[in-house]
Amino acid sequence: MVKSPTCFVIIGYGKKTSYANGKLRVLDLDETFTLLIKPVFDALNIPCYRAIDKNLNGSIDKLMLQEIKDAYIAIADISTLNANVMWELGVRHALKPRHTIMICEKEQMASMPFDINHFVVHQYAHSEEGIPHKEVSRFQQLLTRIVQELMADDSDRTDSPVFTFLDKDPLPATAKINLVDDSVAKPDGDSFASVMAGAEEAKKNKDFGKALELLAKARDFAAQNMTLKENLPFIICRQALCTYKSKNPNELEALLKGKLILDELKPEQSQDIEVLGLSGAICKRLNELTSDEQYLSDAIGFYEKGFQLKQDYYNGINAAFMTYKRAASLKKQGLEWEDEKLKADFIRNSVLKICQVLESAPGFTESADAVWVLFTLADAYRYKDRDDKMREYEEKAMELAREQKDDFAMTSYHDQLNKVIPILAELNKP
Repeated sequence: MVKSPTCFVIIGYGKKTSYANGKLRVLDLDETFTLLIKPVFDALNIPCYRAIDKNLNGSIDKLMLQEIKDAYIAIADISTLNANVMWELGVRHALKPRHTIMICEKEQMASMPFDINHFVVHQYAHSEEGIPHKEVSRFQQLLTRIVQELMADDSDRTDSPVFTFLDKDPLPATAKINLVDDSVAKPDGDSFASVMAGAEEAKKNKDFGKALELLAKARDFAAQNMTLKENLPFIICRQALCTYKSKNPNELEALLKGKLILDELKPEQSQDIEVLGLSGAICKRLNELTSDEQYLSDAIGFYEKGFQLKQDYYNGINAAFMTYKRAASLKKQGLEWEDEKLKADFIRNSVLKICQVLESAPGFTESADAVWVLFTLADAYRYKDRDDKMREYEEKAMELAREQKDDFAMTSYHDQLNKVIPILAELNKP
């Protein structure tokens, strides 16, 4: 039986951290796959998938190695220099002399390892806000041309550094199209990707029970497969989030249980932005429910660390709010509070500058978090006692939120506003 060509994609799953040019960023690699890669191969009628898109039955590690060996085309996205991806790329280069395509987010190219940086790596633009619409069209056209040229090339040219430098003979017929039967050509049944997508959809619909059931299934499978083990922290974070959001059997117990789940990731030692932000959010709400000052201190610690690592407005504005809250508490007790307020002012001003830069970027209003940035600007100006600018950004944010039908952002902003006003009133007392 002659087998049609397939494309196996070596890429991280979900959001992964990128360190490039001295910056820490979080890139959504699922977007890279669904927007830049898969549509190209769908249009060319070439089956294209990742290991996580295959049926959950059996070992994904064995399947992954088999696909690396047998796939006519392999695409390796090395954008975050993910350890698993780099190892899998090495396996591909060792097994196949040709038809391996390397791609990378352009900022990461500055940190490319020596062993790779002198080979062809195709670049694409990907910010934390997503992949720009124009870039989707440009890269799809580029990749289409690359694949068509590759399919039409009958030469023995190699793109593997292993075969290039060791001067090995190309693999025999195993590198050609007519290899194995079609049983592995297309994914079917439940896959890790489909289970995680189902969990995300259930979370979005606030069906936290179903989300937790699917996350438990995904976690069990990831724990047994080398290829997926790196996703365990993300799955655990989602379990903690869905647990505390469920408010089952009540909000306090759910928060404590969520915190216990998250403790497995050692938040105090972690440098994972997701872990730090979620830990801060849980401790923030626990402090609101219990008035326990330890939770207040813990929340500040997590948010501050996240802000120091990533310089993002979310961790920053929450760190400022919780520090203002601690300053107000100290003032009420007749204790030294001015230094805490100065610290909060400094963080707030840093967040203000970050958000001003984000707002000035081209296509800002089309970014996924534009509403949140505008509300954060309003918050920052309120802390700064600039009512004119605060109202200006409130109006901008509310207008955009209404356009996008983002009721959650508006509700969250007003809930936070009810907490901020009494704190500022206390701090502004003579």
